Amino acid sequence: MEIVTSITDFQNFLNQKRTSGEKIGFIPTMGALHDGHTSLIDASVKQQKTTAVSIFVNPLQFSPDEDFETYPNNLEEDVDICRKHAVDILFFPTQEEIFPEGLPEPEEIGGIGKIFEGKSRPFHFQGVATVVSRLFEIVGETCAYFGEKDFQQVVVVNDLVKRHRFPVKVIQCPTIRDDDGLALSSRNVYLSKDQRSDASVLYRALLEGANLISNGEKDSENITKFISGLVKDESEGDLDYVGIVDFETFTPLDCLNTSGKQVQILIACQFGNARLIDNIGVVIP
Repeated sequence: MEIVTSITDFQNFLNQKRTSGEKIGFIPTMGALHDGHTSLIDASVKQQKTTAVSIFVNPLQFSPDEDFETYPNNLEEDVDICRKHAVDILFFPTQEEIFPEGLPEPEEIGGIGKIFEGKSRPFHFQGVATVVSRLFEIVGETCAYFGEKDFQQVVVVNDLVKRHRFPVKVIQCPTIRDDDGLALSSRNVYLSKDQRSDASVLYRALLEGANLISNGEKDSENITKFISGLVKDESEGDLDYVGIVDFETFTPLDCLNTSGKQVQILIACQFGNARLIDNIGVVIP
């Protein structure tokens, strides 16, 4: 596995592979790799000839009161993980390499990034879109792998690709969960033992909400109230939001009356220092 820190070395490596006719798979990360990340890497290794991973903790997607300075940093372990999962090149740039002229103005993202997670974290999706746009400019033609746990992020990235006409195909991969259903996240390390136990309620609540839809409930408010009540009754978590959106358009839905349409139930909750998000898809019967 090659490890590079400069854009020039990274691009030269990828261009050599393309000259040989190889397709590139790309997984952008902020490090602190876990099984969710490796599922994306494994999908790329299986589907593409060359797999590239980047590690860059992007300051633009953190609010001033968030955990940029303390975000988990396990570079040595991340390198070992990438080697074990057959990554061909690991790109580990400095902030100066990515943004040589200083932090740029955030990317405009439109209304889709300003609801739910975007409303609660107003800097987040603009920052994500800005750095992903920069990385896509650097990588060039590629298949980029993202996890469905960050469903709203995937929607924002797809919109970004469409608007900028990047030569990028976004491949959405399933959420990877622990044995009790908790979605894997780098921020799970912030959870105490009791908080970790509490956090498992999120997936249970999503499953119960999905069951309500499958059993014919059409009123989104009834479903979100039920999910909210379950989380509040069975945990000490500070619930932020529960919502139901159209899978394709991310439009919030009040009434689930279109048979055969897939919808996504979204949830966000704070457990101590860990802000956790999750979602589940369900088809309206």
